[in-house]
Amino acid sequence: MNKIVADILNIGRQEGAQLEIPIEVDIITILKKWEGDFSLLAHSENKELFTDFEPKSFMAVLQATLLNQILQNFLQNALKFTPEGKKIIFQSYLNEVGIVIEVIDEGCGIDDSVDLFAPFMRQGNKSGVGLGLFLAKSAAEAIGAQISLTNRQDGTDGTIAQLLLPSKLYCV
Repeated sequence: MNKIVADILNIGRQEGAQLEIPIEVDIITILKKWEGDFSLLAHSENKELFTDFEPKSFMAVLQATLLNQILQNFLQNALKFTPEGKKIIFQSYLNEVGIVIEVIDEGCGIDDSVDLFAPFMRQGNKSGVGLGLFLAKSAAEAIGAQISLTNRQDGTDGTIAQLLLPSKLYCV
């Protein structure tokens, strides 16, 4: 019950964050902060977090609270669904549109026929009420970014959670 109430409160917080004044931030600095937080958590759960952030800096004007909400959801889901002894990759790179941020896990993967971005949609037998990805998608739309979930195609089970931040962001 506490988890449900907390997730519903997060919806209200996110709506407030959408009204936050966009500020200029270095995306890579934000990613490194999350790396520090989650590498300790992964280690405590006998999982490995590998990181590779390119470029060295990427400036953007956006609501940082919304970006942090997306990253937190991606990393928490990867930790939740990755078994002990497995690894999670947290990376960024440039493409022709902007910067791509990915969290790649070695979990069970996703059912492509299910819209995991719908409210209260869950997969697997892990805890949660199914609002995390719904909130992440709403946050991405608010900052003019796109998110996606796909299964890995490299012969390893797992999911790729991807955030695409265009070079020319707009705040809705």
